[in-house]
Amino acid sequence: MSEGSVEALFDEFAVAYRRGERPDVASFLARAPEGAERDGLAELIDRFLAAAPAREPSEEEVVLMQARLQQEPPLLVLRLRRALGRDAVVDALVSRLGLDPAKREKVKRYFSDLEVGVLDPRPVDRSVWDALSDLLRANVRDLAGLRVAPPAAEPAYRRFDEGFVLERRAEAPVPLDEGPDEVDRLFTGTA
Repeated sequence: MSEGSVEALFDEFAVAYRRGERPDVASFLARAPEGAERDGLAELIDRFLAAAPAREPSEEEVVLMQARLQQEPPLLVLRLRRALGRDAVVDALVSRLGLDPAKREKVKRYFSDLEVGVLDPRPVDRSVWDALSDLLRANVRDLAGLRVAPPAAEPAYRRFDEGFVLERRAEAPVPLDEGPDEVDRLFTGTA
C-alpha cells in the first residue's frame, strides 16, 4: 500500500478524526491520485462522516459561524459572547502585560484595531495573545487571523441646507501620535 493510496489516506483521515482532530477533506483528496481513486476516497470519507457520531463544535467554530452570520469580526463577537466591555479587556491587558497605565488609551486603540480586523495580527506579540486567550477563554490568535467577508460599502447621506449629499463611509485606523514604545512593540513588532 503506497503513501498516496486510497486505503492509507482514508486510514490517516479516520484516525485523525477519531483523535478529535478536524482533518481537512480537501487536502486529503488533493493527495489522492486523480480519477477513480480520488473519487473512491471521497466516497469512503463521505460514508465515514455520515456514520460517525457528530461532534460538538468548538467555541471558535461557533464564534466564527456567528461572526459570518452577523458579518462582524470574530474577536468582537467573542468579546460580546463573554459579556465583556472593551474597557474591561483593555484594563486587563494593561495589567497583565505590566504596562504603564498612562498608555491605556494607546492600548485601547491598538486593541480596537485588532478586534475589528484593521491591525495585522501577525506581528502581535505572543504575550498579548496569551493574555487575551486567558481573558476570553478561546484561541484568540486563530480567530484574529480569520476575516469575515465585509459587506459592500453602503452609501451614507448627510443633510445640508442645499439638500442631501451622497458620501462614502470609510473607517480608517486612528493614527497613533506618540513615539514608538513598548505598546508599539507588543502590537506591531516595532519600537
